[in-house]
Amino acid sequence: MADRILVLGATGFFGRSVAHGVVDAGYQLRVLARNPSAAAAFRVRGAEVLQGDAVEPAALAAACQGCAAVVSLVAVRSNRPQTFIDVNIEAPRLLGEAAKAAGVTKVVYVSQIGATPDARFKYLASRWAGEQALQRTGIPSTVLRFSYLLADDGGITAYFERSVSTGPFAIIPGGGQQNSQPLVREEAARCVIDAISRGDLYGQTIDLGGPEVLSYEQLFEFFAAARGVVKRRVKVPLPLLTPVVGIIGGVMSKPIITLDELITLSASSVAGNLDAVLTNFNFRPSSPSAWAQTHWRSRRTA
Repeated sequence: MADRILVLGATGFFGRSVAHGVVDAGYQLRVLARNPSAAAAFRVRGAEVLQGDAVEPAALAAACQGCAAVVSLVAVRSNRPQTFIDVNIEAPRLLGEAAKAAGVTKVVYVSQIGATPDARFKYLASRWAGEQALQRTGIPSTVLRFSYLLADDGGITAYFERSVSTGPFAIIPGGGQQNSQPLVREEAARCVIDAISRGDLYGQTIDLGGPEVLSYEQLFEFFAAARGVVKRRVKVPLPLLTPVVGIIGGVMSKPIITLDELITLSASSVAGNLDAVLTNFNFRPSSPSAWAQTHWRSRRTA
């Protein structure tokens, strides 16, 4: 029988593509989900769905049993309601211990380009600490770090949609010159799935981005052009925007952006190699500028 692969975070923005890709690749899929009904699409495709939380040792121990490998996409980008410590740092350690005890042969851990011990960036520091915590358990692992992932909805697309649907202006944080190396979500998922069987990637931490380095402003303008956004753009310096976002985040349950996300947005998210995907996974990813013209044109926003 085909190997059984456990996917953590399968119901999330990136996890959905990875989980379906695991099935497409011929593996048996197992999913651990807090809300099993959210994983119904995987069950229809023959996946085994277990109820539980990736921060619970007992749930992880049960989910890892009988699996050849685990793919973890579990993380939070804001320090509430779940904390960076619980989800981004402790959960990888618990996963490594559970996987090792269950005889899992490999963990593919999805992280973020720019993960760093720099305490100024709480989210990125928590991702770095989570990578270290997983690796200290001794479980064979590959860490794949990504920049922005592009999709028809969700991720950076959802943020752009929120930013142009509120108020008379489209806010560009800072000068809009923060660089990123976006990669189409399904192509990023292809890298994750390929890494499952790649013994040559054991012990490696790899930054992966698309074939273009783009500023935040450039990426937003691709979105705006495709959606027909005509609102005036207003660039707000981060020192002025930070206290406003902090106040809004304190009173709104779902703010456009949280303070943690804003601070993370100010950091560069570049792999440093335009051929990182080709070099490591032997295919050329799509051009974000060309992709945006067709995929972001699905709905028009005033």
